[in-house]
Amino acid sequence: MAQFHFSFNFERQYIIVIVQIIYKTFTPEIKKIIRRVRRIRSVEEVLFSKGDRNMIVADGLVAWEEGQGDPIEGIYDIKIMKSLLEITPQISG
Repeated sequence: MAQFHFSFNFERQYIIVIVQIIYKTFTPEIKKIIRRVRRIRSVEEVLFSKGDRNMIVADGLVAWEEGQGDPIEGIYDIKIMKSLLEITPQISG
């Protein structure tokens, strides 16, 4: 019977390099989201651009679109997905 061992460096957590905030109009809600995004320690850069609708893109993946839940939760979901990709399964048998 094979045993699975997973190794993960907990000291080196995945860092979200770039968060792009795309906004239709710069509203107080967008300002609130920006403040919350800047508090996340794993976010290194925050970029802003005007677009057709409000949305957040983190490392090339859509983290949030207007009307779809909590934007910060979407950023953390991407961080978790990227961290899971770094787990290397080791099979011993």
